[in-house]
Amino acid sequence: MSPAGDIIVLTSVVEPEGEMFVSTCPELGTASCGDTIQEAFENLEEAINVHLNALEELGERERVFSERGIEILHVHVEETTPRPLPIDKFMKVSRHPIPVPA
Repeated sequence: MSPAGDIIVLTSVVEPEGEMFVSTCPELGTASCGDTIQEAFENLEEAINVHLNALEELGERERVFSERGIEILHVHVEETTPRPLPIDKFMKVSRHPIPVPA
């Protein structure tokens, strides 16, 4: 069964940099890092959630989403398959639930 509700779809990219891995979300401009690819993805996921919560608390979500072309989807979303990337980059697509304003 597909998840329902309001969501956004974001891209997470991890690239090696020296002995670490740098992770970025191009849509939000959020970044993090980790000692492993998995840790870089996990740390970025946490940073994205902090960023999204801060936007919501400050009442800036609509403005930032509009400026960055981030669409809120109101449909059922199927699992996505990552697109092929150069060998030195790793990517995943994640869905982030958007709270409905009261």
